[in-house]
Amino acid sequence: MCGLAGEIACTAHGRADADRAVPMLQAILHRGPDDVGSWDDETGAACMFHARLALVDSTGGKQPMTNFSGDVVIAFNGEIYGFERIRRDLERRGVVFRARSDTEVLLQLYLHFGPDFVRDLEGEFAFVLVDRRNGQTMLARDRFGIKPLFTSVRNGLLLFGSEAKAILAHPWAERRLNLTTLNRELHGVFLPQDTLFCGISAVEPGSYLLVSRGGIATHRYYDLDLEAAGTSRLTFDQATEALEVALTEAVRDRFHGDAPVGLFLSGGVDSSSVAALAAATSIRQVSTYSIDFVGTAESERAAAAYAADHLALRSIFLEVTAEDMERAFESSVWHAETTVSNAHGTAKMLLAQRAKREVKAVLTGEGADELHCGYAYFEHAALLSDAAAGAQQRTLSQFLAHHGPRDGVLGAITPNIRTLLAGDGPGCGPGGVPYAAMRGYVAGRGLRFMTSADFRRQVKERPHQAVLDWLAHRSPGARRLDDVTLSRFVALHTDLPHYNLGFLGDRAEMANGLEARLPFLDSRVVDLLWRLPPQFHRRNGEGKRVLRAVLARRLPKTAERPKRAFLTPPGPSGDLLRGALAQRWLSMAAIRRAGIFRPAALAAVRQFVAASQRSRSMGFYLSAHLTTALSAHLIVDMFCERFAETLSRRAAMSLGELRARLNRDRQRPVPRCRPYG
Repeated sequence: MCGLAGEIACTAHGRADADRAVPMLQAILHRGPDDVGSWDDETGAACMFHARLALVDSTGGKQPMTNFSGDVVIAFNGEIYGFERIRRDLERRGVVFRARSDTEVLLQLYLHFGPDFVRDLEGEFAFVLVDRRNGQTMLARDRFGIKPLFTSVRNGLLLFGSEAKAILAHPWAERRLNLTTLNRELHGVFLPQDTLFCGISAVEPGSYLLVSRGGIATHRYYDLDLEAAGTSRLTFDQATEALEVALTEAVRDRFHGDAPVGLFLSGGVDSSSVAALAAATSIRQVSTYSIDFVGTAESERAAAAYAADHLALRSIFLEVTAEDMERAFESSVWHAETTVSNAHGTAKMLLAQRAKREVKAVLTGEGADELHCGYAYFEHAALLSDAAAGAQQRTLSQFLAHHGPRDGVLGAITPNIRTLLAGDGPGCGPGGVPYAAMRGYVAGRGLRFMTSADFRRQVKERPHQAVLDWLAHRSPGARRLDDVTLSRFVALHTDLPHYNLGFLGDRAEMANGLEARLPFLDSRVVDLLWRLPPQFHRRNGEGKRVLRAVLARRLPKTAERPKRAFLTPPGPSGDLLRGALAQRWLSMAAIRRAGIFRPAALAAVRQFVAASQRSRSMGFYLSAHLTTALSAHLIVDMFCERFAETLSRRAAMSLGELRARLNRDRQRPVPRCRPYG
């Protein structure tokens, strides 16, 4: 919905300076094309900036917003669902509202209940709230990290921003690659606090920070109930009914606001389920937006057209060619702020650009696979656990004959590796093993050949152990879960917020000022799916069984479709790696300058890719390595070596224009609302 940035004093000597921090807002103007605003405290305790995408109360929701006395100020990014009901409850308590925005509701909730009000919020959000009465600032992020929020401590100040580039734009920024995080990403390991840049961390999902001149304290307000996993006593039919009710309510809630809302539709089970319920509940004319990879067997067009036609929805297809991908790849990496192994985020960014011409928000299907065992690697985890316990390995062999890297499955993971990682050791007590740790363990074999000696000397950590250590610190009892449930838990807290909701979600969409809303991450849906027994999720190779049963009532043909990961097809991916962009950024000079990979190794991989046409699995795996290297070299150039130049070229407004606009805004009073009572 919006972009946030600013400074907060976190020591006695820190002093915020809004004039110094203006470049932070410049870096994220794409997130809020409708308006900009600023606020700063005369004592130097804090300053904040806001770039607004107006979806609710476009005239009365200007931010940052203060209470009537000016003692409390908030800048908010996201949506709060059901805020109208909360507003009515507050009005019965005597609160007088000035406008219609959910931002004002958040402000009044804080005034009435303090920081703990965040526990009951339903929505996708990140916000910063300064309370001048007690010298304390609250920074909060939603349960699953749908909306981003990053921080960095510099010279007695906590810098914050909706994207890492907001902090990198600050004059005090370090702009240096975090090699430990990069090594984790190369191993397929994503931890929730990680970023690719030294000194910059993400606020973890489901938590908030309280910042004052006395320091920074972290509070976790939400977590999945480990004891509740798989405990539901519902029958399969009852679970189907319950899911349809919960998901219908979640879809209906996400059509709120004053701006038009559309749907991303791939024709798969997740997005088609959202579309089917939207068609049944929305009173608006709903448009769907889908990608057509022109001339490839993997195009979504046929499946998406079938779903849209049967649901009587207006369907719009964006034809994406290899040339489109090459033109947009560099821009997508700039917005992603992370390495990427496939150009699917580039395609998603182009789709968001098309959708933004007609709508300001879209509903998407993210989150369903992690909650509902949609990925094939969940079945792989179960088979590995069974084989390690002595079951026959024939079923495992049969599974691997039909699944590979394109499905997120690594055949190099063996039952012995699973047993090894389940053993005793620091941070690695006996019990369940998450697939992310096994994936990180086997990835290291090939990377020893790929990465440079200098890079390996600087990075000593074993990424698979980092997963287990993080898990032991964050949720000590989680290893009691079975491997599949534990893998779901880890995926929901690591891969989902970092990659799926970040690179494939928020960054691709907000690059165009388009907001995504995620019905599957509604608390009612999450709680229901988390409590269902494992066989309701996956059995005999079929994933998302309950969701398929819901969809079968409206789109029986789509409900039978096998899971297919959203990836750029081999044709466009191969063309990208043979094009001019790859020739430049995978050249010997570029490889040596970045210092991450061995030039001879990347040259050999490029030759192998060209010669591996008969092996789709091997070709995909090697192409992923090259795409990762391509994106890593672009990140070094854009963020570490030439950040100021890149920002100047890509920003929506010059720094001079932005300063002039903010000065005009400062001449108008900051919007205020009356305190409760």
